[in-house]
Amino acid sequence: KQWYQRRVRAHKMTQAHLQETTTVLIIRDNDPLCVETKILTADSPVFRYILEECAFEEEDLTDFSSDAVGVFVTLLRDKKMVDIEDFLFREINKLARAFKINWLQLDCHNWIERRISDVSNEEEKTYVFDECYYVLKRLEDEEYMKMFVEEFGNSNDITFISRFLDNFDNLDTTMVYPLLQLAGSNVEVIIDTLTRSVANNPGLSRNALLALQHIDTWCLQSHWERWSSLLDEIAELPELTMSDLKIIFKLHSTVSRQISSRSVGIDDRQELRQKVIFDMDKMQGMYYDCVTLEDIVTALAAGRTRAIWEVLMILCYVLSYYTPSQEEMGQFTSNLERLCQEKQMQRVPWQLIDMMIPVLKHSKKDN
Repeated sequence: KQWYQRRVRAHKMTQAHLQETTTVLIIRDNDPLCVETKILTADSPVFRYILEECAFEEEDLTDFSSDAVGVFVTLLRDKKMVDIEDFLFREINKLARAFKINWLQLDCHNWIERRISDVSNEEEKTYVFDECYYVLKRLEDEEYMKMFVEEFGNSNDITFISRFLDNFDNLDTTMVYPLLQLAGSNVEVIIDTLTRSVANNPGLSRNALLALQHIDTWCLQSHWERWSSLLDEIAELPELTMSDLKIIFKLHSTVSRQISSRSVGIDDRQELRQKVIFDMDKMQGMYYDCVTLEDIVTALAAGRTRAIWEVLMILCYVLSYYTPSQEEMGQFTSNLERLCQEKQMQRVPWQLIDMMIPVLKHSKKDN
């Protein structure tokens, strides 16, 4: 009890002392700024820890501009967000987050939300996008970008995203997904971008793979000829990898399955009868079990798969580790033809078979 009373008295003395003291803020390219300590500690657990628990008498804020620090202190004193200048918002938002000032974080959220809804020209749109992207990349918070995409994702403004896509392969990966969302149903601009990327690289670039994993497959259905042409280009790449092939097979399987489930006016319906869901867990198990051509035939005969997609993937994997004799390959082809008829295997577009050639060559080189 006595210990508790002493703690209470000490806390009261500390509070009284803080009300009379000031804290020195070290700021960039300017004289230090003296601020009443109670203004800093009132709403910030971080400042309370630094100034009360650790008893520091100054805080280094040289990472922020002197203008931003000055406005920040004013906001803390007035306890409300004012209509700040655009160039100060980023630093004010960072300060609010760094020192965990909840009400200021909420006000910053509301401020950028109003700016997004009030956009009236390209300059304003670019500004709010840059701020939203900065928060996404540097502060790892998706909320601002979600608001931006929700506002402009269906605007069909290709001009805005095109200036970013012109430098597609050099973009940071964190920007690829937001751009895909902003493209919305305009898959053509994404296919054009991927076509340029494929033409300029020996293999699929990191951003191209990311785009293929997140592209809108429902919209891709209505651009089947463009997608088929892109597959032709990809098949010519000399440095395709097994992981690349998995992504392409999975995407093509998804699009084909969606097409087969609805009427979309595709002429060659027989080539698009893909109804088997691409099960990567099952594929992984077959990788472990199939190390020879005979193992693949055994798996087919046992009914472990009815999709030619999976057969091709396993075949590509097996051939990347050993080269069968002509007799073995002939026997395998004969067995595969027989099992395809018996099991009614789903067919596969020839472009994906063509892709196996550069994949095998690249795998041999790596191994």
